[in-house]
Amino acid sequence: MALKVLKAYLSEEDKMDKPWSYGSPLVRELEKRYDYTEVIFPPEMDEEEKAEIIREYDVLITMWGSPHVPNSLADNPGRLKHVCNITGEVKKWIDEPIAASPHIYLTNWGESAGWSMAEAAMTLLLAMLKNLRLYVGCSEDGKGEKPDLETQGSLYQRCVGIYGMGAIGRKFVEMLKPFGPIIYAFDPYVPQMPEGVIKVDTLEELFDKSQIVAIHAGLSEETRNSVTADLLARLPDNGIIINTARGAIIDSEALNKEILSGRLRAGIDVYEPNDYPEKGSPLFKAENAIWTAHHLGAGDWGVDPDRVDIYGKVCLDNLERLDRGEEPKYQITQTLYRRMT
Repeated sequence: MALKVLKAYLSEEDKMDKPWSYGSPLVRELEKRYDYTEVIFPPEMDEEEKAEIIREYDVLITMWGSPHVPNSLADNPGRLKHVCNITGEVKKWIDEPIAASPHIYLTNWGESAGWSMAEAAMTLLLAMLKNLRLYVGCSEDGKGEKPDLETQGSLYQRCVGIYGMGAIGRKFVEMLKPFGPIIYAFDPYVPQMPEGVIKVDTLEELFDKSQIVAIHAGLSEETRNSVTADLLARLPDNGIIINTARGAIIDSEALNKEILSGRLRAGIDVYEPNDYPEKGSPLFKAENAIWTAHHLGAGDWGVDPDRVDIYGKVCLDNLERLDRGEEPKYQITQTLYRRMT
């Protein structure tokens, strides 16, 4: 008998406008393969009423625009076996009891976002290392005057530190290696680093040894504001800080001071509180910083609109595994949930 699969939305608008929603290649595949249903659970709907409906299905698919998943399912799931979250983030609509439940597999998109986010970090790193903003500026001012910069550099034998060695951090290492840098990494939850990566035991050691630091850690109470003024001060003059993870990992005030003083260079895709500084901020005029407003990891240019994307493929693969009686990949355990953004 085919799996019964439910996909829930908060509103009709979410059903029609979100990625992987109604009429998308993923939904068409789900409709072909399974007993597939879509419902709208508005925010005011009673939690137990939602739970009663969900208990009639084997799989609940969640994503941006999904309603809160009732915690009562953790101990009383009915036939529910799998909450398949298509995105990376889960905490906005799924609480820890679901991750801790012995009855339910909770999964997300796993490593599928690794390449695009690692590319984003590499883009910012090279742009800052090559002083791209300054050279573009000298072309735009109509004078054609080439700035004489002592800060122009190469990755070869540069000391690059990586904070966080999850899926994105590992992909970033793969991109870095051909350029020949010396790579250090800090992640207390990774017992063994990839070949060619030197493990350090503290953030202080990471910043002391690095000329460039790229942040790939998840946001948790442990990592929030963990990149302090003291750590930034340990980077050398004209050192580079790259953040494509979460803005709140860096102390924003300390970062602002380093940028406005001109001492550090920064490629910032994410920033606390709104992914970019306030309108009119002098930070936008700083030639030693690039702000990309949490957009570098996104984009579907060149993608066949009729083909299931990499994130949808992870979802379909996990449902196939469940249908065969196997465990799905990229499970979010209670321990992992607590460390996640």
